[in-house]
Formats: sequence, C-alpha cells, structure tokens
Amino acid sequence: MKINAYVRQVYPFYYEDNKKIFISLCCTAIISFLFTYLFEPFSINQSEHKISSLWILVLHTFIPIPIALGYLFLLNRTVKDTSHWTLGKEFLHLALILFLIGLANFLLRDFIYTNPDNWSFRYFWEEVRNTFLVGSLILTIILPLNLERLLYRHFNFSKQIATPSSITKSSNFIHITTPILGEQFKINMGTFLFAKVESNYIEIACSNVTGFEKLLKRMTLKEFEKQLSSSLCVFKVHRSYLVNLQTIESISGNAQGYLLRLKNFPEGTIPVSRSKIQEFNRAFTNCNKK
Repeated sequence: MKINAYVRQVYPFYYEDNKKIFISLCCTAIISFLFTYLFEPFSINQSEHKISSLWILVLHTFIPIPIALGYLFLLNRTVKDTSHWTLGKEFLHLALILFLIGLANFLLRDFIYTNPDNWSFRYFWEEVRNTFLVGSLILTIILPLNLERLLYRHFNFSKQIATPSSITKSSNFIHITTPILGEQFKINMGTFLFAKVESNYIEIACSNVTGFEKLLKRMTLKEFEKQLSSSLCVFKVHRSYLVNLQTIESISGNAQGYLLRLKNFPEGTIPVSRSKIQEFNRAFTNCNKK
C-alpha cells in the first residue's frame, strides 16, 4: 500500500520547455560520462575495439540525448492533462527511455566492436543492464533533489501571492464571434470565470445569482483567447484552461505548480502549468494593479 501511494504522488510534468530539457539532458550526459570514466564500472576488452575507448565512452554517453529528446517531445505532444502526472508515470517513461538507449547501444556494437557475437542475446541484455545501472544511479539522485526543490519553490511562491479582496469586477461586455454563423454571443467580463477545452468545443463558466452556469460553444480556446485579448485579467494558465484572474479566491502550490480556486465555483480547482508559473505571477500582479 505504501509503494502504491508513493507512485501515485503528484510530480511535475516539465517536458513542455524543449530548451530546458536539452540543457538537463546535456548535464545528465556529462555526469554519466564522468561517472563511467572515473569509476570504470564495466569490464573492457581493448582487443575488440575498432575505435579508442574514449570515443566509445563518448558515443555511449551522448547518443542518448537525441533519443531522450525525441521521446520527451512526443510525450509532451501526447499527454493532454498534465495536472494528474504522477511519480509512477515519471518512472515508467524514464524506464522506457533507458530501455531505448540500451537498445541503441546494442545496435551500435557492430560499428565499435569486432566481437562475432555482437548480435547475441547475451550482449543485448548486457547493454540494457548497463544502461539501467548507470541511468538508475543518476536518476536516484536527481529525481528526489528536483522534487524537493520544486516543493520548496512552489510553496514559497504560493505564500507570496495574496489575492486582495478589494478587486472590483468590471461589467463590460465583449462580443464574441464563432466559426458557426448565427452563434455569435456576448460575454460579461464581470461574471466570466474560466473557459476550458471540451473535445471540439469550449466550455465557458460564468457566475450568476445562484452560483454559476456553463455554456458550450463550438470554437477553439485559442480563438476565444484572441477575442478576449483586450482584457488584462484573462490569462491562459494551462493548455486547456483560460481564467479570469479577477475571480481567483485562493492559490495553493505543490510540486506540480499552482492550483486555483475561483469565487462562486465550488466544483474544484484549476491547474496552472509549471511552465506558465512565471508568466502567471506577472499577469496576476499586473491585474491587481488595475
């Protein structure tokens, strides 16, 4: 039960920034290179080498970068809801990446070794095992440290952000056009709470005298966001959510990012993507200055 609870722990999904991913992979590759070069954890038969041992180590160390970068790019494109990303999912995908790296090392054997048994199962298992050995040692250090860093950082961010009660709601209406003729509508920015992606539609939540109501409109979130661009207090906090910053009641923080609770909306919280946190802080501050 304890293990099950551990792997279900919320963990940050940070594969949306390709630049940071590339830098992280390069740093990990350098650590891997230094570890293997300094400690030499694997036996070496120099007589089988077609190239020098140093270049073999360089290949084994830096070829994983394009493999991991490509896998994480595809992962970012396929994961739709990052608010439920867990430590278990993180470990699963990292294990798949390590397996692919081990497979690539096995396929490279004919280019760097003269051994006639290069294509044997023995060497396939050896390459995968060695990849998991080095990769697991490095990730065992990096993952907990990164989680603690994010927990501390997001906790401080959420404490520093206070939602003032003096924010006044505007009552201006914005005319919204949709791709469907005859479905144009007006939205009152004084009651607008948020909009979210719902299949080929967007769901728009607005407050009213009894609490809130929801409207379903056939248009994309991007089209809706563009038409609300004149409002300083509307911000896309997540790939699936657009929020009226004036309606935020409270902000909590965890390793995933922020969770927003809105006034007159008791159904749950709205996530702020980790990659959006800095922009959100600026937008929230500017909105409060109005």
